[in-house]
Amino acid sequence: MFDWLLTSGTVIDGTGSPGVRADVGLGGGRIAAVGSLAGREARRTVDVAGSVVCPGFIDVHSHSEFSLLRGDAIEARLRQGITTDLLSPDGFAYTPASPSRLPELLAYLEVFNGPPDEAWEWSDPEQYLGLFDGRSAINVVPQAGFLAIRADVVGWDPRPATPAEIGRMQELTRQGMETGASGIQVGLDYFPAGHAGTDELIAVARVVAEYGGVYSSHVRGIRGDVAAGVNEALEVGREAGVAVHISHLFGSGELYQLLTDAREGGVDVTFDAYPYMAASSHLAFCLPGWFDDGPPEHLISKLGDPAVRAAAAQHIEEFFRSFVPDPGTAYFSALPAGPYEHLQGRPLTDAIGQVGPTLAEVVCTLLAECRLRVLMIYRWDDEAKLRRAMTHPLGMVGSDGLFRGTHPHPRGFGAHARMLAYLVRDRGWLELPDAIRRMTSMPADRYGLADRGVIRPGAAADVIVFDPDRIQDRATFDNGRATAEGVSYVFVNGEAAIESGRLSQTSAGRVLRVANR
Repeated sequence: MFDWLLTSGTVIDGTGSPGVRADVGLGGGRIAAVGSLAGREARRTVDVAGSVVCPGFIDVHSHSEFSLLRGDAIEARLRQGITTDLLSPDGFAYTPASPSRLPELLAYLEVFNGPPDEAWEWSDPEQYLGLFDGRSAINVVPQAGFLAIRADVVGWDPRPATPAEIGRMQELTRQGMETGASGIQVGLDYFPAGHAGTDELIAVARVVAEYGGVYSSHVRGIRGDVAAGVNEALEVGREAGVAVHISHLFGSGELYQLLTDAREGGVDVTFDAYPYMAASSHLAFCLPGWFDDGPPEHLISKLGDPAVRAAAAQHIEEFFRSFVPDPGTAYFSALPAGPYEHLQGRPLTDAIGQVGPTLAEVVCTLLAECRLRVLMIYRWDDEAKLRRAMTHPLGMVGSDGLFRGTHPHPRGFGAHARMLAYLVRDRGWLELPDAIRRMTSMPADRYGLADRGVIRPGAAADVIVFDPDRIQDRATFDNGRATAEGVSYVFVNGEAAIESGRLSQTSAGRVLRVANR
């Protein structure tokens, strides 16, 4: 007997193949049967005629982990059909970390993830992953986080690692891979990871390659010479013999040609992007590289020094001239409670005069008084660039979701639904089976999730049902927390997390540890 029998739906199996009308039976946390199942017994039978039945979506880049543990991102994830998130995006991680280093990591990453609850306790990767068992409504996939690894071994100093330190970073990377990590995540525009040389990246990537894992990178130079950063990632792939994945990559045809050429030359490379013309990160992104030479408390102290502010001012102004030519298109997404929280949702230019007399003074004052906890959204307008990113054959979907503040970027609440509503139905840039493949079997294959991302007997029962005419992202830049609509059923490991459009109470998510490939 099936636990659930979904009848008469259009099954799009995640491989890119066209949809077929079929029934799907679920039982024991698995897809038990697919085909004509008339007359088969089930505890629950649902007629889903007119709807699509497909694998649950896998988000390869989302800053959701603390929000999943708290439960405040669950609806945002499930209503898009997301059943799995990867951990440690951009290398942001809280383990491995010594007792003295962990508070520094928590302070640095609070702007992205918020603080941990007092009840959460961990001292190693295994204990940290254990927090998700019985708490998360969706699955999570561990990745080794290079930011934590380098911070624990080298600290925050802006210097190359010694040979002994590189060896220790390799040991910690191996420990992460042994706990089931799918690979390593590296964010080279964030610190202290950004102090690492290419030789260090190649060294840790060689360990990842031994396990058949993936070297995933927010490449160096996202704000400037992106091509150089992409070439560095490709060099790591060639030298280490490791699969390469590049996070949130938007650019010219020439930029993507680097990936195509590398792949033809033997480098296994892919990338992800999200269907919005806007970026989001912390305000500290605009500070010069020389500024990042210590832990958060040290940086906050420096921001109070008039000489440091004066030295940084030209770089801050230049950042906005080159990266955000119109500061009026840069918006405050999240600020902590206090005298500046009213700026959330408003353009950066509104703070000039209120907070400080110049753009540079506004930046330094807010970062100092808000203790670095300022998130921004940077709008851009280039539909051709968006189309290149979202339709390139090497591209999949990573929302880069952020869940802080009153005005989060809508990507965390709508990216996967928007793929189906805007890119497929409204613009016709992708066919529906291909769009679904980029969110299911493609990421599952990339990150070694052997029984996910497909509708077939024996696969894990991460399954969603949606109306292709009604699925819609509703989050906007004015209301970034509006959840998507049009998904009627979501099953996570065979348990209904959304049933008849209603959210169920479930903690069926698991830590999906990846075996040595």
